[in-house]
Amino acid sequence: MMEPVERYDVVVCGGGLAGLTLSRQLKRAMPELTVLVVERTTGDIPDAAYKVGESTVEGGAHYYTEMLGLTGYFNKHQLPKLGLRFFFGDTQGPFEARPELGARRFPRVPSYQIDRGVFERDLRRYARELGVDLVEQAKVLELDLAENEDDHVVHYEVDGAEREVRARFVVDASGRQRLIQRKYGLGTSSPHKINAVWWRLRGEYDIDTMAGDTNPTWKPKTQESRWFSTNHLMGPGYWVWVIPLSSGNTSVGIVTDENVHPFSTYATETKAHRWLVENEPALAKFIEGAEEIDFLKMRNVSYFSKQVFSHHRWSCVGEAGVFLDAFYSPGSDYIAYTNSITTRMIELDRKGALTPEVAKTYNQLLLEDIWPNYLAMYHDNYPIFGNAPAMFTKVMWDTSFYWALPSQMLFRGLLTDEAAAEEFHPIAQRFHAIQLRMQAALRAFGSQAPQPEKYLFVEHSKIPICAQLHLDLLTDKTAEQCFRDMRRNVDRLESWADSFEQEVAKRFEQPEQVLAGAAFDGPAA
Repeated sequence: MMEPVERYDVVVCGGGLAGLTLSRQLKRAMPELTVLVVERTTGDIPDAAYKVGESTVEGGAHYYTEMLGLTGYFNKHQLPKLGLRFFFGDTQGPFEARPELGARRFPRVPSYQIDRGVFERDLRRYARELGVDLVEQAKVLELDLAENEDDHVVHYEVDGAEREVRARFVVDASGRQRLIQRKYGLGTSSPHKINAVWWRLRGEYDIDTMAGDTNPTWKPKTQESRWFSTNHLMGPGYWVWVIPLSSGNTSVGIVTDENVHPFSTYATETKAHRWLVENEPALAKFIEGAEEIDFLKMRNVSYFSKQVFSHHRWSCVGEAGVFLDAFYSPGSDYIAYTNSITTRMIELDRKGALTPEVAKTYNQLLLEDIWPNYLAMYHDNYPIFGNAPAMFTKVMWDTSFYWALPSQMLFRGLLTDEAAAEEFHPIAQRFHAIQLRMQAALRAFGSQAPQPEKYLFVEHSKIPICAQLHLDLLTDKTAEQCFRDMRRNVDRLESWADSFEQEVAKRFEQPEQVLAGAAFDGPAA
């Protein structure tokens, strides 16, 4: 076993996805930095490991490939992703009759399906190659965090012996243990009450074959296999994921609103199988008899925090900070946000410029500007998840927000610019009011809109605003140009929300403030 030295520039408590990618980011940015990762598991992580978080979207993929220099690795060792794909409508009828939203071909801006076991195993090896020290099978016991210029002290146990190490900067990457959150009482509950269970199944379970041969015209709707997508089976109060893994296995998970489908109805493996039979019978039949690698469950998935960054030289990254929902696959994006900000804070600290104002700016960015706009996409919206007319519009709206605002901050390198974060604040706050109005409109519409009477296929790239915002991620811009376009896009989204409300008020002949929303494809490009 590697013997750590007595002091490091940075000690990372947790060697999962967030902690390992942060250690890589730090060493790439500051090769002279001494970094220790303290991790409770061993490096012998199996393929298709039990960890959730296999799916990335554009932001997380950009972070792993462009910012961490792993493009070649991902193209060789992980699966390309055919975007997010959704199936709505009658969950009890033929699967191939359900309205579908997705891509026909691989998008210009890439994303990936990640086998967490393969990736984290390789990240450990890469970290050591960069000079990161890694202590495995170690449990963090206590954090003594200084509030002056003294070093922090991390107490941990390994091989039955207690040890301690000093550090200039401490990062909590402990996931749901949330060491710093619990130490200071910073964690708070989220209003978004959801739970989840999931399996890893041995072998490939290709959605394209789930319909059998009953509808030969269904399969050609896409130019690539639907197997490459993050597939979502949507119903009232829930969604079920089906995700391929590069190891040749498949991840299947159930996520529900506690108020619609209580956790007690599917909290065991037997109950979860029964729940699938009742709610997604086509999938239940399709995976019947599958060899199960593991079964995991998680209650009260969503949580918030009062603070995740401190000028006293600590931060919380990934799930050690906040977590909302796995829907839309934002987990790797939040790792990118928190890791990048942490790297910036350490750079500033080494220059003697990590001030309370800097920490306040970054807490504001994550907790006041980004998180609330994400929360509004999820909170109270699960009951309409199965309604195709509402969800066609909702997915396009939510995607437009994601590409127009937070993705711009990440892709342009503005996330770690304090002045840019301050300029983003009024833009995000203005959009939040629009976001709340639009989500309320979607809920009202989804509670009444009838389902389509036949199969429909809707493609993101055919919607002008979605197509433009997606390709815009590939365009080089100055900060000035980026913020100009952000403001213009918020104007466009506001116009979309206004038209949305008016159309539904007209369609259902109800007051605009009571009922709003319609299946509407957005403003002109």
